[in-house]
Amino acid sequence: MIAGRIKNPLATPFELWHRFARSSLMPQPESFAKCACQHCGGHIEFPLRGAGQKICCPHCDKPTLLNPSQNARVEIGGAAARKRIFNTLAVAAAVALVAGGGAYYYFGFSQQQNTAATQSHPSQTSNAVPVPPPKPQPPPDPWHGLMPGKVALEKAGDGDLVVAVGAITNDTKRQRFGVTVQLDVLDGKHRKIGSATDYTEVIEPGKEWKFRAMVTDKAAKAAKLVNIKEQ
Repeated sequence: MIAGRIKNPLATPFELWHRFARSSLMPQPESFAKCACQHCGGHIEFPLRGAGQKICCPHCDKPTLLNPSQNARVEIGGAAARKRIFNTLAVAAAVALVAGGGAYYYFGFSQQQNTAATQSHPSQTSNAVPVPPPKPQPPPDPWHGLMPGKVALEKAGDGDLVVAVGAITNDTKRQRFGVTVQLDVLDGKHRKIGSATDYTEVIEPGKEWKFRAMVTDKAAKAAKLVNIKEQ
């Protein structure tokens, strides 16, 4: 009777991987807002916790108030993103297991066949045609022609404002509309301590957009580009 009441007393490897993915790989949501500079009209995207602060505009260096627009609030992470990441990881793990098993079976069987053929026909091994090396794969292009450059932190003007600066090149022959960059803000030990974003309405074909994303964390030492979104 006792044994009949116990269901799955030991976790399977997939269940352990599932728990690890949910506990350590799921991003935490962080809300952002958009506003325009009161002087130059440049787009400013900032963490919602900074609303009401007066800062130097990252575009014109003049003082402006962070006044969030109720219709332009965005969120990074959240339940939908966690679900997409978990599904992607689950599919990748399943594909890796199937591919690994198939490769092991295929190469093991092929090696046995080659060994048997060599032993039965030793004179044919010297006439084997060499197999050409595989062709190099093209470099990855995760953002479909939007090519990022290096990202660095800079002080804007004489104040304490810090911005993450970089460039995105439109390496296509069409206009790219509503482009947003998302960056992870890192401390001195390369641990994520916050996020930063910037937005532009359009990038012309073959042109470069130099973004300036405001960083509000004083412990920031570096920034890393993690995503480019397009409307």
